[in-house]
Amino acid sequence: MTMMASAGPAAGLRTVRGAGLLWTEMWYLVAMLACLYVAVDPLELQQAAEDPILKHLALAITLPAVAMTILVSRVHALWRKTEHVELTPAAALWPLFLLAALIIAGGAYTRFVMGIQQTFVNFGLYMIAAYCAAAMVWRSWDPAALVRAYVRMLLAAAFVMSAYLIANYGGRQVYHEQIFIVIPMAALFFALRGPALLRWTGCLYFLAMAWLSAKYTSYLIGALTVAYLTFVIAVPRLTPEPGLHRTALVYWFWLLGGLTTIVLIFLGVNGMLELPTGNVDYRSHTYALAWERFLESPLWGNHFAVESVEKFSGYEIAVGNLLATHSDVLDLLANGGVLVVLLWLYALARIARIAASRLLAREWFDQPWAPQAHALAVMSLAGIVTYTFNPILLQPALAYLVWTNLGMLLGLALRNTAAPSAPEARATERRDRRDPARYRGEPGGHRA
Repeated sequence: MTMMASAGPAAGLRTVRGAGLLWTEMWYLVAMLACLYVAVDPLELQQAAEDPILKHLALAITLPAVAMTILVSRVHALWRKTEHVELTPAAALWPLFLLAALIIAGGAYTRFVMGIQQTFVNFGLYMIAAYCAAAMVWRSWDPAALVRAYVRMLLAAAFVMSAYLIANYGGRQVYHEQIFIVIPMAALFFALRGPALLRWTGCLYFLAMAWLSAKYTSYLIGALTVAYLTFVIAVPRLTPEPGLHRTALVYWFWLLGGLTTIVLIFLGVNGMLELPTGNVDYRSHTYALAWERFLESPLWGNHFAVESVEKFSGYEIAVGNLLATHSDVLDLLANGGVLVVLLWLYALARIARIAASRLLAREWFDQPWAPQAHALAVMSLAGIVTYTFNPILLQPALAYLVWTNLGMLLGLALRNTAAPSAPEARATERRDRRDPARYRGEPGGHRA
């Protein structure tokens, strides 16, 4: 098969023409189906709560798929005497590997030495999903096809969850922990280059889920999504070149957003909006316990050698009186100290820098994979917001989704190695439009 050259922005993702998805990638996507079955659970069977095999089935399917992908890729590279020399997923994710190792070691000590069942092993173990996703995309012969298939599966799940949110509005709350998959789908539609009606209908539909979810976390994700769409996509589209026009546009957007926020706060404070309670008493109690643990050892914490839940009788949930901190970020701080939090922030910052410079910039907006890239970026940010206020990284299916989104984003960015300047990108695009034979509408449309 003929590999594509990296000549211009459309060639940023090297692709084997007609490759499609390989069998190992299909295998990997089966793991995604298993994960979504547990995470969405539309029939509310809650089988994963009682079945440890189902709970970890997605990761169990993923690991051999990734191992086979790496093996086949290395054999192919040796056969053709070629190998990637740019930044690899493992090199990009070393801070996350270190963080995962620290958490897993502490959790294993708690489980096997201290004899405690509820540990932080899952918290660290599922960070491996980020590497698995990045490796699958980075070594794929058609990375855009793999990411597109993945996002389509998430989109289908988002439609199912949104239907439940609509049906249950005003009654019981559903999918408040999975909402980081639903609302950010607005970015997928907003970044499209298709009909305006489709773009705006899809975008507004998923943004509306922020209100229908009736949770403060959802409101924050909705605001975050709007801010991303405005300043990362809309402003660069409207003002391709930096200057006074862009500065004025940003100013007016900030002013409009600020005034809207003030009005909403005023209406909420004066009881003119029906707002959720936020479980302030419960959160305050668990946050106070976590803060006390942090103060006992602020620098490096207790190395996660502690039970992952608190036992007390003040509050109860469906499974009893074992209650999590309700903030995975606070768990990092309380049990790992400042050093672990800095390592976590550094790991995220590395991924953000790579994605911003190689994938999300203005010169890539016209690429067919751009909507999926921006959707993954917003879902990754929304995941951080969600696990800042909810204990989702202790739940295998949700943790798998959080880290896989981030890994997909990183893998796509690492494969997009040709990063032209904006003038070069526009010049290449004009040449491609004039010569349809060279422009295929897919990443890597320039033949070597």
